[in-house]
Amino acid sequence: MKKTLLLSILFAGLAIAPAYAALYVSGSVGLGIAGDFKESGYTYGVDSGFVVNGAVGYDFDEFRVEGAVGYQENDYTNDTLGASLLTVMANGYYDLNAGSGFKPYVMAGLGIAHINADDDPGISDPWLDDTYFAWQLGAGVGYEVSENITIDVGYRYLKPEGIECPIDLNDVSWESHNILAGIRYKF
Repeated sequence: MKKTLLLSILFAGLAIAPAYAALYVSGSVGLGIAGDFKESGYTYGVDSGFVVNGAVGYDFDEFRVEGAVGYQENDYTNDTLGASLLTVMANGYYDLNAGSGFKPYVMAGLGIAHINADDDPGISDPWLDDTYFAWQLGAGVGYEVSENITIDVGYRYLKPEGIECPIDLNDVSWESHNILAGIRYKF
């Protein structure tokens, strides 16, 4: 209940913007360097995969807030099966004006992550198919190509919390280190 209330407040805050904020849209693609799924004595090795993100937000010059949707897919090591992750996040950014068009930034986000992880070939039900609270931290740099367009390269650490294996109810640990390149268009 607390998580739902917190997320509702964060997304409601995105819907309210003063007149001096500039609306923007952004998209990014990159590499998801996923950690292994670890569950009480057993480990599913996970390979690197791809990540895509899209967002709509408000730019207040020094600060930005956005609602973002992301998708990540990773295969298990030495297997054709794997895991996918769909995220819905509320993110906040602090942009540092470094001059000459470069703007380093730090970011943090809260939201939800739906994880779908396959188990064995031929079994129709995945071993993990549920939604969890997730958070992320990151940093990067944007370069203003024009008044409206910024290209961006950044890093994000993404961590879903409270994952349990539905078979034996043991806690499962998982995380992802994502390296992204993207573009942002400010209206």
